[in-house]
Amino acid sequence: MINKHNMSKHEKENALFKEMSHEEQEKYFSFRKSAFMHNIDTFYYSVKFRNDFRLDTQDRLVKRFRRFFNAQYKDLAAYDGIGDFHLDGLNSDLVLKPVTFSRFYTICLSYPEYFDVFFAPVVPKAADGGESVTSEFIVQIRSYMLWMFGVRDAFENSYRYIKGIAEQFGLEIDFVQENRADYCWHSNFLSNPEKFFAPESFYKMRVDRFKNATYVTNKVGSEDYEIDYVALGKRSDKVFVRIYLKSREVIEQNYKPWFFKIWRMNGLISEYDLFVYERCFEKRNWFYRYYARLEFYLQHGCNPEMLSYVQRILSGSVKLAEDSLIALAEELTPPINLIVNVEYQTMRRHSKSYELIPFKDYTQYGECARVYRYIDNRKIIIDYLTNDVFRMVKKEGTARKSRRELCGFWEALRRTRCIDMRMTSDGIKLVRDYNRKLNAESMKQRVIYSAVTYGLYVRGLNNDSPMQDCFEALMRMNDNDVHKAMEYKVRKQKLLNRDELAGVYESDVIRPFVLLDEDSGVLYGSESVNKPDFLEDLDNDG
Repeated sequence: MINKHNMSKHEKENALFKEMSHEEQEKYFSFRKSAFMHNIDTFYYSVKFRNDFRLDTQDRLVKRFRRFFNAQYKDLAAYDGIGDFHLDGLNSDLVLKPVTFSRFYTICLSYPEYFDVFFAPVVPKAADGGESVTSEFIVQIRSYMLWMFGVRDAFENSYRYIKGIAEQFGLEIDFVQENRADYCWHSNFLSNPEKFFAPESFYKMRVDRFKNATYVTNKVGSEDYEIDYVALGKRSDKVFVRIYLKSREVIEQNYKPWFFKIWRMNGLISEYDLFVYERCFEKRNWFYRYYARLEFYLQHGCNPEMLSYVQRILSGSVKLAEDSLIALAEELTPPINLIVNVEYQTMRRHSKSYELIPFKDYTQYGECARVYRYIDNRKIIIDYLTNDVFRMVKKEGTARKSRRELCGFWEALRRTRCIDMRMTSDGIKLVRDYNRKLNAESMKQRVIYSAVTYGLYVRGLNNDSPMQDCFEALMRMNDNDVHKAMEYKVRKQKLLNRDELAGVYESDVIRPFVLLDEDSGVLYGSESVNKPDFLEDLDNDG
């Protein structure tokens, strides 16, 4: 609910807010003030086998493992380096692809958007020439799986596949341990991150042992800027801290739009914010937020004169300089909630020194006991990270900065509930459908714009309908184009998550189409287009 007393003067003094009724204000601008959301955003764990994976191994099971994947790799060339790996025990397929990860890991089995398993077919000897200390498998659980299912369930679901792979080749797992964990906090607490993290301000508040802070800034208009990224340490360090605008990253990388839905479900952004973010995502343009705010005013504003002016701006008949556009957006609409992410990237070199408290008997978890103990110690770990590794204090107080009280932002961060972000089945479906719809809309825009550009290259500058451009792009496809497109489709389907794209999205069901070849008189329908030979072969092989 909106608490007008907690809203800044700047937030209330805009034309749209004044023109709306109280009910409309509640509907479009409600959000949780100074909210935080915590999760582990990326989690790697390593798997060590009892089998000898050194170069000169005599282990026949390891040799069989290598022969199998060597043979698989020879077949990958026919499918542009992507293949299938069937897991008998789970009756499931993973995507097989070559990689180069951390030097030794050259094989990857992927469950798209959920997790990747990196293999090292050969590991180096220990420094004394003895058994290798390098883990043969490293598993990366991706952020989508962690936010949907929580850390514990995500680990357990991915580990089922690790056990399945081991059993399929007769390999014996020795132990499993954490490799890297990224602890993150998403927050709308800061209405002006630029001022809060300005170098002269940030220096007075930071308490840590890092030498310097790295800044990345971006120009806004002709005289202003925004801080996009603040980093402490290096990515290769034991601990690396970064603070950045998560909302901007999602839009500019055009990736993970499901965060918008999660932020909205947890009250970090309003319906108005969601509208602006979605439009920016479709355009893949962070600056477009000022145009999107004008679009929102065009839909919900009441001033006829101003509506006409905004319409002309959005149609392109009136051109505004950046500064003028920003000023108009500020005059007509409230600022959007910016989502800042505070993230600690912790490596095994750091976490192996943690004195983990055994809250219960972990022997029942066998070789995975260390991982479960690590997960159960999460609250203690983040208390240590957010106090001893890096914290932010008030600018004023005792002469010794390390003894000052925490600033409001950091105090609220440390109070954030440390819970496993496991969503309900209904929540997962909402986020899944939303993610699919927004990605589809973004892709549709790119297809249309590409067809228009293609039409300009082929027919020169013209005023033809975009519909004509799309039809012409389709009609110009020859047999070779269709063959390449089908190859790409087969490859692309392997790289997308089958659970996330199951069935047809209801709102996008279309009627079957029919095309007429005017030269031959042949009709081609959506069900009658002949498949290329290689696809027929795939069908025959099952």
